[in-house]
Formats: sequence, C-alpha cells, structure tokens
Amino acid sequence: MRRSQTRPARAWMAVAALVALLPAGCYHIRPPYNREIKTVYLPIFKSQTFRRDQQMELTEMLKEEIQRRTPYIVVGTPEGADSTLEGTINYSDKNIAVESPNNLPRQLQAVLVAVVKWTDNRLPVEQTKDIQPMFVFETVNFYDEVGETAQLGFHKAMERMVRQIVTSMEQPWDEKTGALISP
Repeated sequence: MRRSQTRPARAWMAVAALVALLPAGCYHIRPPYNREIKTVYLPIFKSQTFRRDQQMELTEMLKEEIQRRTPYIVVGTPEGADSTLEGTINYSDKNIAVESPNNLPRQLQAVLVAVVKWTDNRLPVEQTKDIQPMFVFETVNFYDEVGETAQLGFHKAMERMVRQIVTSMEQPWDEKTGALISP
C-alpha cells in the first residue's frame, strides 16, 4: 500500500521540478552585445563649445569604457573596422543652482549635451545614412564651497555620459520573449 502512494508523489515532484527548471532554459549568460561586430573606430569627438579639450577627454574616457565593458576592440583607423562611433559635443555650460546669502554660488550644475551616431561599416552607405543619431544629455550638481571645481563637475558629467553611450551599444531585448533581438 505504501509503495503505490509514493509513485504519484514522485511523479508530481518530477513534474514540479521540470516546471521550475523550464524558465531557466530561456536565459542568456552571454553579454548583450552584437557578436558579429569585433572592432570599433572611435575618432575624436567634435565640439561646438568653447570649453577647451572636453572632446579629447570624452573620447579617451569612452575608449576606456568600451574596452572595459564590451567585447569590442577600439582601433585607430576606419580601414578594417566593423563599426564607427562618432559624436559631437553640442552644449556645455555651468549654471548656478543655489546661492548663499552673500550672492556666492553654493551649488552649481554642469550641463553637457552630445549627439552620438554608431554606424555599421559593413552596411552599404545608403543604409547608414538612414541611421538616426542619439542625443545624450547629462546634468551633474557640484559644490564650489567644498572645493569642487567646474572641471570636476564636467568630469562627473562625462563619466555618466560615457556609461550611457556604452549602454546604448547593447543589443535590444524583445519585451515579449525576453530574448536578444538579432541584427
């Protein structure tokens, strides 16, 4: 009698284990980057602002972040590169957010706006013209009273902007299935 009672219990346990393991089969462990792209050409960003060498600093920070977070290799020439990541700093400004009673700045904001375009060099030129650039905005607060300079404020804004740009290089996910969308 005991043996016949344990068989259905074991069958239900096996079914429950299969149901519990079923969602694990849809999960990807690989990073969400396009595996067909191996190299990225990163020219120095252009700048339409009057702040000196911001485009150089942003390009260097972006190069380091791409090498640190993605499987892509940054190359120095467009020949042989699978893709090109180019951009322009359109706006860079420092604003007073809070003033002290003596009309001195207490809290300031560094505002940075850039336009970035990532193109696949393997595609025909006609298709790459249709790719829309991405606008990247970043605002950071910094405090002059505690010794933070405008340079440090813009550096913080660039750090956040670089993370945002590299995150946008990931492949999109399909919201219904939870799988990566192939190129």
